[in-house]
Amino acid sequence: MIISNNNNSYNTGNLAQLKSYMLVGRRNMKDTGISLQISLIPVNSEQPVHNHEPEQVYFIIRGKGLMIIDEEREPVHAGDAIYIPSNKKHGIKNIGNETLEYLTANAPAFSEEYENRLWHAK
Repeated sequence: MIISNNNNSYNTGNLAQLKSYMLVGRRNMKDTGISLQISLIPVNSEQPVHNHEPEQVYFIIRGKGLMIIDEEREPVHAGDAIYIPSNKKHGIKNIGNETLEYLTANAPAFSEEYENRLWHAK
């Protein structure tokens, strides 16, 4: 059994715009078909718009955000789940007055190389 949390997982380091922790990924579970991250975005900050091969779901735990998928923009808040198809450009902005916290799950799992680039600190 492997139990991971913010204290023992790889993370994005001390970025001003967000902090993300790779809870389940190829480095701690080599044969996984899914990866799971928890991310925190401070007030007045955002996750840059990006895209990748794995499809993804965001689940908002706390706060209020503006979800961007290609040209669409929709407000999201705690309890919302957002599906992102493969290769769609996406990102999220914190538009609330508290830290925006959300889980992301990807399938298939990100490659170990991709994880090493984005979640490099431990």
